[in-house]
Amino acid sequence: MTANTKLSFPEIMALGGMTLALFLGAGNIIFPPLVGLQAGTNSFNAGFGFIITAVLFPALAILSLAINKGNINELTRPLGKWASFVFIGICFLTLGMLFGTPRTATISYEVITNGTADIWWKKLIFSVVFFGLAGAILSRPGKLLEVVGFILSPVKISVLIFIGICAWFHPIGEITTATTIYEKQAFKAGFVNGYQTLDVISALCFGAIISHTLKQRSVTQTKDIFRYSASSAFIAATGLTLIYICYISMGAHTPETGATNGMQIMSAYVEIVFGTYGRELLAAIITLACLVTAIGLTSGTAQFFSQNTGIPYSVFVAISLISSAAIAILGLNSLTTLAIPVLNAIYPAVLMVVVLGIIRRWINIPDNLYGLCFYSALGVGILSLFVIR
Repeated sequence: MTANTKLSFPEIMALGGMTLALFLGAGNIIFPPLVGLQAGTNSFNAGFGFIITAVLFPALAILSLAINKGNINELTRPLGKWASFVFIGICFLTLGMLFGTPRTATISYEVITNGTADIWWKKLIFSVVFFGLAGAILSRPGKLLEVVGFILSPVKISVLIFIGICAWFHPIGEITTATTIYEKQAFKAGFVNGYQTLDVISALCFGAIISHTLKQRSVTQTKDIFRYSASSAFIAATGLTLIYICYISMGAHTPETGATNGMQIMSAYVEIVFGTYGRELLAAIITLACLVTAIGLTSGTAQFFSQNTGIPYSVFVAISLISSAAIAILGLNSLTTLAIPVLNAIYPAVLMVVVLGIIRRWINIPDNLYGLCFYSALGVGILSLFVIR
């Protein structure tokens, strides 16, 4: 039996950095500035709601998964095998090859071209290269902590935090006026827009990666897996909160009042403050951030489907990368529009699964009560499609 290993402080920080880096990808970068732009004078209330769904619940999701031995199937076991597989499968397809993973390439492409090259075959070539690089890194899964935690994470996190702090201390415009929805229901609008980051579903994916990474480094005791998972969740949550506050402020003070996505707001800020070279640096960092997230999403999704179907992990990695490259040519705005109804439908149920997974650690919840809570939340999400306009 392999002896249980204790992680050093640098290794714990690297694990937290890897977790933050996995989260800090497409949605985390583009949506906070847009929330700031649309909320304007009501940015505090909107930001509070946004942080609950984009920071608090993802951190709780990591803890919920760690409590349940890093096994996402254990979270939904009371639903029954097939209902559990279908629901988690839908979540992972949404997170992976249908929306989340393709979005990493579309954002990278748009920031590199500055939105001036909306040509499908150029986007396809870029996507193939982008996901080919992700596949090359994924071909060495045992090196994920070293590559992502020790090398890629510090670079992109440092630059993105630096830009965010600059935006906080050096705004470039007057505070914007809140749009109708943010004027009337700022907290609710921010809360729902937090869905777009996909962070709670991502946490279920990344939480499994954290547990797997710890086991690869001979951390075998359940209490240590939970402790280190909690540490990584705290580090990631702290970093995300700081970044979101700064980037919401960036959007609330942007002169780009006609922007339709957060990338336009970020590009404008960096180019005004740091010049053309600054925008080129931003393009490189955004691409790096999205690449890391694509790696995490592809790995987590492939692990889930491989474990539940018996088909080799490498096959699902290939399917995910090829599908993502093809879907990415739709572009950022189209992917965002298509994702909204799906996320509104499933997110309340995902939040319920996270909460129930934590409660079950101390209180025995009968399967029928678990099912009632889950399907009630799912029903609320589906009904919201017909109520929210």
